Amino acid sequence: MEFTQFWRRIHNPLELKVNKMEWSFDSTTPQWRELSDRINHNEPADTVAYELYTKNNSTAEAGKNYFGCFRYNFNQQVDDEKAIIEIHFKNRDSSVYGPLTKERKHARCHDLKSMFESISKNHSEAKIVRGGSWLYNLNSYRRLFPEIFTTDMKVEEIPFPRTSGIWGQFLTSNGKVNASMKRNFLLKVNNAKNADELLQCFEFKILFPSAGIESFYSHFATQKL
Repeated sequence: MEFTQFWRRIHNPLELKVNKMEWSFDSTTPQWRELSDRINHNEPADTVAYELYTKNNSTAEAGKNYFGCFRYNFNQQVDDEKAIIEIHFKNRDSSVYGPLTKERKHARCHDLKSMFESISKNHSEAKIVRGGSWLYNLNSYRRLFPEIFTTDMKVEEIPFPRTSGIWGQFLTSNGKVNASMKRNFLLKVNNAKNADELLQCFEFKILFPSAGIESFYSHFATQKL
């Protein structure tokens, strides 16, 4: 449980947060007991886990305001920095093309322009923009942002923190398993001799870009209000 969000995914995240149990594994919760009992009765583990996720985690997207494929969080302070915008991406593109293809680059830039117009209006005090995703390994994603934002990105330290984001690299844009990525990953896993080598099996690490928000206003020709 230490390196995954599996525990949180089968519970209601809001209830876990209120009870300060987000990362406190408890084998006596009804959700975990149901998971264990059903698996012990030979039900497929992935099917049971997904059913519990859809039943108990249905509020995960509640209250999130998307601008096309993007949304943001505004935090008064993160570490030693204040007034932080955190960028998040989710494939909500319904076209026949992938969301990051050259055919959809204009649409993604429009998403970001709209988002930063909203940020300018509602969070004029914002100073820093941050990201955190494996997607920053891809030029098709990096090209959407100001160059300064992705020039000197920090690499996520190993072992990985408790996020599910790193596993997104094994999915295609339509939500299917990327067979090539899966095959290469499992080959590395089978050849790994220790825990350190296992953690190095991921082709893409999560990268953390950061830049002043003025570079985004300039990049997207957004007037700060």
